[in-house]
Amino acid sequence: MTPVSSHSPLRTVQVLGGGNAASSAHVRSLAAGLVARGVRVTVCAPVEADHTYDFTGVGADHVHVPRSSDPGSVAALRAACTGADLVHAHGLHASFRTVLALSGRRTPLIVTWHDRARADGPRAHFLRVLERRVVKAATVVLGTTSALVDRARRTGARDARLA
Repeated sequence: MTPVSSHSPLRTVQVLGGGNAASSAHVRSLAAGLVARGVRVTVCAPVEADHTYDFTGVGADHVHVPRSSDPGSVAALRAACTGADLVHAHGLHASFRTVLALSGRRTPLIVTWHDRARADGPRAHFLRVLERRVVKAATVVLGTTSALVDRARRTGARDARLA
């Protein structure tokens, strides 16, 4: 008889927003590495991203989460993150929706900023509000450049690191 483990494997949820090429390829690579180490991985992204990057092909589960403009996206994320040991969101909009989805939960949140969202006028103010909300909720903020790490620290991140 095979011994039964006293604990289930670690479960992580990777959250993509619009699924730009850099972050989608990064998530596919992360998912492959985590699955190879016995971690259960769920990738939350629009269905088109799974068709293009084949997250399921590397052993991850895929949960369709509509783009940020869809009001059902936060509810879909909340359901997908239930029972996760760690959630990792990629990009500002995906991170903000994940913060909303995890509201009231103690699930650790890692956020990766792959690039800086740019805007002028009222939209620039709105993006700064999103950034502040995300960095205050995140356990760790990873930036792909030192400028992004510095921005996260200036915005109030408790722990910001270069990724």
